[in-house]
Amino acid sequence: MNLQLIHIEQLQKNGFPKVLRPQKSSEYQYIGIAIEDQGSYYYWAKGVSLSITEQEYHYIKANPKLYYFSTALKLHLKIARHLHSEEFDGL
Repeated sequence: MNLQLIHIEQLQKNGFPKVLRPQKSSEYQYIGIAIEDQGSYYYWAKGVSLSITEQEYHYIKANPKLYYFSTALKLHLKIARHLHSEEFDGL
C-alpha cells in the first residue's frame, strides 16, 4: 500500500485584479490522501473515499491545484456532491 498526502489549494493568479481573485477559504484548502493498493487507486478527503483511475492518481499527485479542468477540481466537486447528497438523506 502506498499513501501520499496531497495539499489541495486554489490556484492563485497574482496578475488578476484583487476583485477578481478567488477568496482563500478552508473549503478550498485541505489535505487529501492518494492511495495505491495492489493496482487499485483511491482518493480520500473530507471524510469521503473515491475510487479513481491510475491516471487520476498520478495527476492529483503531480498537480493538487484547484482550477478549471484540473483533476483536483474534478475530485473536489465529486466529494462536494457526495457530502451535499448525504446532508439531505436524513431530512
